[in-house]
Amino acid sequence: MGFPGALTEGLSALPWGLDRHHNVTDFDGSAGQQRAALIVESAATNGCTQLLGPTHLLNSPNDPWLRRDIAMMSRTADEIARSGTDLDLIYPLAVPMRLLRNAVERRAIIAALADAPCAAIWLKVENFGDDATGEKVAAYVEACRDFHARGIPLVGDHVGGLPGLGVLAFGAVGGIAHGVTMQQSFRASAWRRPPVEGRGFGPSWRVYVPQLDVLLKPKAAQALFAASPKIRAMCGCRDTHCCPHGVRDMMGHPARHAIYQRAREIERLNGVPQSVRTAHYLNQNVRKVSDDVAQVAVFPIGDDVLAKSLQGKQQEMSRYRQTIAYLVETDEAASVAVAPSRRQARKGG
Repeated sequence: MGFPGALTEGLSALPWGLDRHHNVTDFDGSAGQQRAALIVESAATNGCTQLLGPTHLLNSPNDPWLRRDIAMMSRTADEIARSGTDLDLIYPLAVPMRLLRNAVERRAIIAALADAPCAAIWLKVENFGDDATGEKVAAYVEACRDFHARGIPLVGDHVGGLPGLGVLAFGAVGGIAHGVTMQQSFRASAWRRPPVEGRGFGPSWRVYVPQLDVLLKPKAAQALFAASPKIRAMCGCRDTHCCPHGVRDMMGHPARHAIYQRAREIERLNGVPQSVRTAHYLNQNVRKVSDDVAQVAVFPIGDDVLAKSLQGKQQEMSRYRQTIAYLVETDEAASVAVAPSRRQARKGG
């Protein structure tokens, strides 16, 4: 199964940029060929094993960017072959949830991708990720099954939290990718409008509390652990390989803690036979988080915003649990996604 941040090394940006969004003519003729050549050269120079192809947020199967991106994929594949570089080419498909839900439009896009040269597809779905409802997870799982006929790895991009483990458990995707305590859900607002100079801010680390399936800002995490010794004992990291000093290491090294715990979650799930993996996910992941959130939500917490958030999380988990339980009972698991190969295998190690 996939491991966040370790599935590939992609270079999809050019050495220069524009003060506007690209238009389709920016990739016509020699300009498009030159861009493809520069990207392949950069990937080869930096020892990459996989290359993310061009992508745009598609509005429909007739979106002009779909054919243009596929054409650029072909140019990039030609450049890879010409250079003799051993690079796998990935197609990053970005779509709104409404398009993914629409079976006719979804299958039309999949049909269009049949002639796109790629070794894997990375799927980014707008407003889907670590905060997805059970209904969205069910729709995502159903939609992904249509991609399996291609017979290449399908990776859920920007998919974290319980929903990320869920789509793995149901075999909808063969791997997941997301940032370290950030970018665990795909938001396309920045794709729709050019950035304004001087605005925006850099992301900050958050603290992962797997028992509650939450990522908290340091101040909120401090308030949670200070609320009660029972909460501290329940939610503090007890894995000495991860955080030898418990909560202190969770707070002091949040990235390390998040990566280690996420890896263990995926490894544990991967160790369960596919035939009983969904039931394991429901009982060992969803129900445990639901019960722990319900237990913590009743404690008085000094941070009012956090307290309200945990109460909302309790209600969300109740609905999520019911939906996933129904999906476990009714899903026929007609197909399972191909898993991506590890970097060591791609390099022949």
